[in-house]
Amino acid sequence: MSVLNILFVGSEEVASSIAKKSDSRDVDNYIYKDLKSDGSFSTISILRPNNYPEKPKSFFTSLTISDFGIIEVNKVDSVFGEVVVSMASAGIENGFILINPIEGDWVDEVQVKGLVEQAGLVKWKFIENDGVVIREGLVEILNKIENKEEEGFVVAVDQAFTVKGVGLVAIGNVQRGKISKHDKVVFAGSEGNAITRSLQVMDLDVEIANVGDRVGLALRSSGGFREDILGKGSILADSEERFIIESESEFELKRAAFQKSVLSEGDVIHFCGDLQFGVGRVSKITERIFVKWENPIVLNKISKKDPLIIQLEASPRIIGSANFNK
Repeated sequence: MSVLNILFVGSEEVASSIAKKSDSRDVDNYIYKDLKSDGSFSTISILRPNNYPEKPKSFFTSLTISDFGIIEVNKVDSVFGEVVVSMASAGIENGFILINPIEGDWVDEVQVKGLVEQAGLVKWKFIENDGVVIREGLVEILNKIENKEEEGFVVAVDQAFTVKGVGLVAIGNVQRGKISKHDKVVFAGSEGNAITRSLQVMDLDVEIANVGDRVGLALRSSGGFREDILGKGSILADSEERFIIESESEFELKRAAFQKSVLSEGDVIHFCGDLQFGVGRVSKITERIFVKWENPIVLNKISKKDPLIIQLEASPRIIGSANFNK
């Protein structure tokens, strides 16, 4: 089973025309299952931050787990500029642009194309504002995804809670490999481990969750596993060797397109990676940026995406991506 995780910036109306809403918090999740002749299916999973741009955190964290982007353009403004720059900095190389101007207004497609290419999204395509057409285009891309076998697993947690009769449940995205029922799980920042009692993908009980899946894990903890601090941004893995925990870091900054803001010693910045959103202060600047974090961050050693560096008072708010040389 293949999964295409998509970050969509646009209206609920357009998102609903592509797929069915399955979950809604600070991020709406829309799902479409493409059934195959053999009874298996592949999945389109659309994430739509519903409070962006007023509350940007969910948009930036969604960037870190998305493979494809869709932008609905109602007008060309600073928000549109931030979105295309952020998609490029997050390494989302492929996506769709659909023009849908506000009634009575007009959007210059040539201007939009120029800005998209300047931001670095040269492979993105313009598409008709039609849910069926968009969905067919996504299925075509989905069918080209090759599932690669990788040892071990890493799961970025979106939420965790206790369910009566079930126990501790963590929901997140499989970032690497596959996780199976009865696997041992370690939690970055916590001693001890847990065992996966059961797994759910798309509300179905499964024996295995693969890379790209949004999975629910029912966990039975053993000694030292810190249930009280498990939550959004936590990293679960098969081994402690999959991650590094840092209270202080140094990294090489790849600046975002159009970003004129220059970091200085003492500046407050945010780290955004694998659903984490942490805050730190720049302690020194040479060819690299040195930061002390308010709380330790977790670096996924095998992540295919560099974490993002955000500064909420900048414009655009994304400063760029960070190479930690993991």
